[in-house]
Amino acid sequence: MRQRHHDDDNLTVTFFCKDPESQGDVECDTFYSTDDGSWVVQGKQRGPKVAAQLVALAGDETFLEVSGPTVEAFVQKYVKERYGIDLSVASN
Repeated sequence: MRQRHHDDDNLTVTFFCKDPESQGDVECDTFYSTDDGSWVVQGKQRGPKVAAQLVALAGDETFLEVSGPTVEAFVQKYVKERYGIDLSVASN
């Protein structure tokens, strides 16, 4: 098990994937991998009505919405890199 950083800004993030339907680098859902094995997700922030529906959201936690195409891109890339299986080919 990797040791988690205790300093919020003591992470190095690396671009992993984004919504393949997005145009350019403006306002798109994006996944980043970190040097401690976690993920940082860039997405649309939602408000208190959504927050109230979440279970056990700690004071130092947050949430965001990520599009379906971005999650699909993430899963396909993760499975290909981790397990060597190309899901885009396997689904055809």
